[in-house]
Amino acid sequence: MLEHETIKNHIEEILRIVGVAYYGVELLNDENGTRFCIKTSESHALIGQDGETLAALNHIVRRIRARGVKDEEREEMFYVDVNGYQEQMFSDIKAKARVLAERAKSLQANIEMEPMSAYERLFVHSLLSKDSEVKTESKGEGRNRRVVIKYNSL
Repeated sequence: MLEHETIKNHIEEILRIVGVAYYGVELLNDENGTRFCIKTSESHALIGQDGETLAALNHIVRRIRARGVKDEEREEMFYVDVNGYQEQMFSDIKAKARVLAERAKSLQANIEMEPMSAYERLFVHSLLSKDSEVKTESKGEGRNRRVVIKYNSL
């Protein structure tokens, strides 16, 4: 739990430095992993257009945390959320991935998802890894990298 407190302190320090008012940073554990949810009335400043600022904030917090982890220690997966924005996005991605997996099965074809971040792709790979009728792989470069859901003819 000390590690969570350290991550929370890093997030709060970043918020103080950038001057964003917040009510608190709540630690939540759910099916998507450990989430640090920032409660603020200035969510637009932390989310940005299409979540780009939030993605950058997540990257910064993970990099700060990685500096504190020894090589032999396992780095815990977590993400930063703002007023439930990221949680809603994961819910939407989960629904799309399941629909597209069903489509891949019924058409017996490969289906490409829209481009997404590395963390979002990891989420889709993990979600669909339990389905033996499909397999996933990432394709593309940079901002155009996406998940391809492939029909797996057993």
